[in-house]
Amino acid sequence: MRFVKMYRQFGLLLVVFLWWGTATQAWAQCAPTPNSGACFRAIDVATKQDVGTNLCVGRQVRFVDCSGRALDPKQVYYAKGPSIVCAFTDTATFYTPTTAGVVVVTQNTQNPLLPGTGIVFSRTFQVLTSPEPAFSVNTCTVGFVQVTVTDQTYDQYFVQIGGGPAIAAVRNQTVSYPIPSGDREVTVTGQYNAATLCSNSSTKAFTPLPSPRRPTIQQLTIQGTSINFQFGALQPEYKYELQVAQASGYRTVAQVPSTSNTFTLANAPIPGCYRLLLTDVCPSGNTSITTQQLCTISLTATSVNGRNQLRWTSDGFNNSYEITRNGQSLALVSGSDTQYEDAAVTCGTTYTYRVTAAGFATSTSNEASVQASAGPAPPAPRLLASFNLNNQVELTATPAGNAAGGQVTYSRNAASTTELKTTSDRTLLDTEPTLAAPLCYTARYQDACGSTSAESPAVCPVILQAQAANPDVSAVNLTWSGFRGPDAAQPVSYRLLTLAADNSVLSTRSVQGTTTLDQQLPANQPIVRYRLEASSNGIISYSNIATVPRRIALAMPTAFTPNGDGLNDVLEVKGRFLTSFQFIVIDRNGQEVFRGTNPTQTWDGRVNGQPPVPGTYVWHFEALDPTGKPFVQNGTVNVLR
Repeated sequence: MRFVKMYRQFGLLLVVFLWWGTATQAWAQCAPTPNSGACFRAIDVATKQDVGTNLCVGRQVRFVDCSGRALDPKQVYYAKGPSIVCAFTDTATFYTPTTAGVVVVTQNTQNPLLPGTGIVFSRTFQVLTSPEPAFSVNTCTVGFVQVTVTDQTYDQYFVQIGGGPAIAAVRNQTVSYPIPSGDREVTVTGQYNAATLCSNSSTKAFTPLPSPRRPTIQQLTIQGTSINFQFGALQPEYKYELQVAQASGYRTVAQVPSTSNTFTLANAPIPGCYRLLLTDVCPSGNTSITTQQLCTISLTATSVNGRNQLRWTSDGFNNSYEITRNGQSLALVSGSDTQYEDAAVTCGTTYTYRVTAAGFATSTSNEASVQASAGPAPPAPRLLASFNLNNQVELTATPAGNAAGGQVTYSRNAASTTELKTTSDRTLLDTEPTLAAPLCYTARYQDACGSTSAESPAVCPVILQAQAANPDVSAVNLTWSGFRGPDAAQPVSYRLLTLAADNSVLSTRSVQGTTTLDQQLPANQPIVRYRLEASSNGIISYSNIATVPRRIALAMPTAFTPNGDGLNDVLEVKGRFLTSFQFIVIDRNGQEVFRGTNPTQTWDGRVNGQPPVPGTYVWHFEALDPTGKPFVQNGTVNVLR
């Protein structure tokens, strides 16, 4: 049975609940009954405490009437919801909240003064969550553990180390606590100021930090611009910094992982003296232990009169130096020596040297390679130059007699001479040529003994330029620079190639001189592509690819008749080089009635499926031309019957 008692302005309205068996239904909205004397409390089931106005998620309470009236428990109802609930079917007095937030508990009891009516009384409770508090533990100093409470739920927190006392903690503040002997756990408890029953604790185990050991650098080896280090066993509980000496003190150049005993420092300061610093992981860094510094050895090798001369740097603290050649031990010299001459060399042979210092640790120099030199200068190489399909110049150098070994130095001669590269490769790709005449290249060859040739005769690939001969780009003017091959006195013939977008050849024709007019442009190419082929004395060289974009052409009718006779029934976009665009039709009210993005989309005059309405419509066309520039055109079209 449910009873509701409500008051309206200037009077009391009794809402009577009717009986149908044991079920009752409310036919009017309920509201708290004023001055009713109703009362109930929420009692925590576990502790028998009055919880006041705060409930805990997952913690059971019991509602107990405190009005002092003799009530029939079977006629006392409790409803729960975000506001006063008017449907009373539940006489259960136990309640376990499941979600945080505000809950309104409404009590409906029988009215002893007016039988057949009820008294409505509600209380608002705040439901609080009580999750395990979040915190972090860090053992970063010997004998201490750092605890940081990161939880955002509770009003106050307490930290307990093992079985020690609970100490109040502040959120987001890192505090170091001494570790009692044998304790290995941290417990953090969170509480609310107004709801102490809504509390929870979380426990984490930790491992105390072992005592630090002095680190050691066992070996240092230079590899190009990097340095490889080998250390004694590192302790994973600590952090390590690799430092290099400077004018005043040391500066850190890298953090070294403690999980490995080897480390490579890229782009290392060379020469340099290094040490390894051990610190704890606490921000304050209470522990600091360093190794003895170990210095690099910088080695140079030169060949003079058939002898290889070695020189290296020294910090003066080494007992001896071992010199290796091509990976084999060559000599052992005093720690005070800084140079060595190797006379047992063969001209034209390359030797690779290293110097290793022995002391409290080993330091191995960079590799220094040198080729024993002697003999006259070789002839200049034969050089070829040709553009590839990416407008890069491919250079091919052939030393006299196809000599093996040695190196070729390639140079570009445009507005000024630029050395591109010295390499043992017989080919080189100039990825950034200047597409302006004259563009020429030379090469010189250094043989295995270090003797260098004169520069080769300059070779100049063709530079091709293409420009539209008229506004509609129905013809193209082509000009080019003359080709110069390695045999400058030999005649040159030219062939003009017209290319497709994928660089396949569409057409070819022979041309003479340095200019021509092309009036036979391919029909369906929005960008016309050309390449010139030069032939001389069995050599073929290609120019750069020159392009000319062609303008978009749009042809739109002024009217169409969507009457279903099969003639001129739709409006379609026609023109040249139309692939992707925006075509919009707007009626006289400014409303968009059609939008198309490719030539297959047409307008039959209908708007939202309705028959065409005769009249004048505005259209707007917008696209990008082959060069990416906007092309915009507007017009009108008449819809006729």
